[in-house]
Amino acid sequence: MAHLTDMEELLARIPGSDIRDYMREALSCYMAGAYRGALVLSYIALFDDLLAKLGELGNVNSEAKSIFTEANKKKADQDVYESYLIDQLTSKSLVSGLDSSFLTTLRTLRNKSAHPSGHKPSPEEARFVFFETIDRFLSKPILSTTQLVDEIVARLKNSNFFPSTSISDIRNVVRDELASLHNEAMPQLVAKMAAAVTSTDPSIKKNSSYFLIGLSKLDKPSANAALQTKLITSKADDADYHDVITQAISANGKLISGIGGTPVERVRAILAKKISEVTSALSETKLTHPTTALISVAEAMSEADFLAKFKPEIEALFEKRAHSEFVVKLVKDKSSLLPIYLPILLAKAGSTDFATANSFSNAVEALDGSLGEILTDEHSLQLIVAIMQAANYGAWSAKAAVSAKFAGVPTLRSKAAAFITANETAAAALIEKKLSETKPMSEFVAANLTDEAV
Repeated sequence: MAHLTDMEELLARIPGSDIRDYMREALSCYMAGAYRGALVLSYIALFDDLLAKLGELGNVNSEAKSIFTEANKKKADQDVYESYLIDQLTSKSLVSGLDSSFLTTLRTLRNKSAHPSGHKPSPEEARFVFFETIDRFLSKPILSTTQLVDEIVARLKNSNFFPSTSISDIRNVVRDELASLHNEAMPQLVAKMAAAVTSTDPSIKKNSSYFLIGLSKLDKPSANAALQTKLITSKADDADYHDVITQAISANGKLISGIGGTPVERVRAILAKKISEVTSALSETKLTHPTTALISVAEAMSEADFLAKFKPEIEALFEKRAHSEFVVKLVKDKSSLLPIYLPILLAKAGSTDFATANSFSNAVEALDGSLGEILTDEHSLQLIVAIMQAANYGAWSAKAAVSAKFAGVPTLRSKAAAFITANETAAAALIEKKLSETKPMSEFVAANLTDEAV
């Protein structure tokens, strides 16, 4: 139950200044020991707030408008309207069962306290009413309602529901649509949005997917919980949902946090399939790209958990996208991935497959700075040597890099030369093993790692 300091902090959760002043006066009554006054003022504030929010909801909900009109008329005629309001809100599912029970309890307590019934409110009763009034109603937006969820879903057929495909714009549209929705309605909303993803109507299918992705990007606790249960856990076994689940995870890696067992295994299978099918034609900035999804998950997890849960998918991604700037950044951010990444990187650079070797050599210049941040001097020499191996095999892009004496990768070249200077014996052994060269290291540097003439 709320203590005095909690009661003071609760006031800050009330957005409306008029209602907040009412509840501040109720708190003053409580502190003065006037528990009857605290309870009655809480009651007045709550029903005034309910009526005001019902009026707002009436702008988009015909049933709410009808209830508001009648309740407001009763209030203007100084007739008892509270019982009517509770009954109507409950019967139309505009409040939850628990909220309805509290309203009934509060009305009973208020009637006992406001009339000479012999009931004397206790401090515990006053605190309970104060806390529940703010926590359940005054701090919340417009009433939780099945109708409001249905109206949002019904509008998905509108072609201009999302006027932009930018993820930030989509998130903002979703945020605005949720302004009048209680957190308690979130599971129902996500379930209905997920069901709409398989609609045969192209607009509904597209907009429901965007809504779920925007909701993920919003990163709201109640939304995250609903997305975990009503989308990821419930739909990961259905191929129709693989794209939207991947995009939702890309938008918010936290959606994987706390999920284990079969659901996370299904997500892994989705990502593994995405990785196996991905081509260079799909930009890694797209939320459907498995690289984006894994990076998002990595940001939301500790390195140990990320590696424990997704090691096979990480290895598969490295095999497929070793020369990706996004992959290099992932390794930079999660240094424990370097022992997995480095052997794959060297194998790609020195591959006997011309397409693989050429693809890497074509990309390495753009990666020079970022690779230089994650590779040691020794690793840099190993990479230079691997490219030289590919050149010896006949890969033309690798041969061009060697011919240019690695001028296009000045950071890697400098680090490799530094390792040779500091560790001449180890460098000579590596070069002899990989390239079958036994020349002095000064000659090797002059021939391959400096712009100066040999």
